[in-house]
Amino acid sequence: MKTKLKKMICSILTCAITLSVISAAPALPVSAKESPGNGLTLSTDSITITAGTSATFTAVLGDGFDASQLACVVADPNVATITPITYAANAAAYQVSYENGGSTVAAIYHPDNPAVVAYVTINASLLVMEIPSRLGTNHDNYCTLVSYEFVPYDFKYADFSDYKSTLKLQYQCTSYKDDAYAKWGCYGYFYDAAGNVLSKVHLYCSTLSKGRVYNSEFNVPVNAVRFAVEGFN
Repeated sequence: MKTKLKKMICSILTCAITLSVISAAPALPVSAKESPGNGLTLSTDSITITAGTSATFTAVLGDGFDASQLACVVADPNVATITPITYAANAAAYQVSYENGGSTVAAIYHPDNPAVVAYVTINASLLVMEIPSRLGTNHDNYCTLVSYEFVPYDFKYADFSDYKSTLKLQYQCTSYKDDAYAKWGCYGYFYDAAGNVLSKVHLYCSTLSKGRVYNSEFNVPVNAVRFAVEGFN
């Protein structure tokens, strides 16, 4: 009877933590690795991984506590998964593995005391994205990135083996001070692992207007590992 009751309590605590993480994920600040005073600290609060890669982080409890008792839950395991690697006294190491592109948050917590919890945000990207803070080559007229996402490549009239996905970009005109450059544009480059340019693409807009949001879509070459856009910081 006691065993059944203990399992039921653990199950309820796990569900509570999961719901807490999922509901809190959109509002979590970038720096959220520790709840002050709860006795649990992570080595990082934000992790970025790309397809085919993994990353590690550690969780440390106070002296005298057993880190093997810690548990982990990921709000969206379709984005990334976390696996315990090893425990040593009050410290535990975890591995984060890429599943699909997107962002999520994970909670490391103590099942017997849900107040002992720390969060790590995980950004999983199909490519390494090198996006400057200001897009373009003109310091008077430039755009800033609003968002990007990778979607399945589904153009039926081309060879599917040439591309692995489609990159959708949104960028907004932030500064427009030079009327001579109303037709704004800059280039982006897909690179392979050896640093070779696989594809050169053009981000552009025919009529620049401050505050307006523009869209571009580019097919991602199958061997691409990095995407970089012209600009400056």
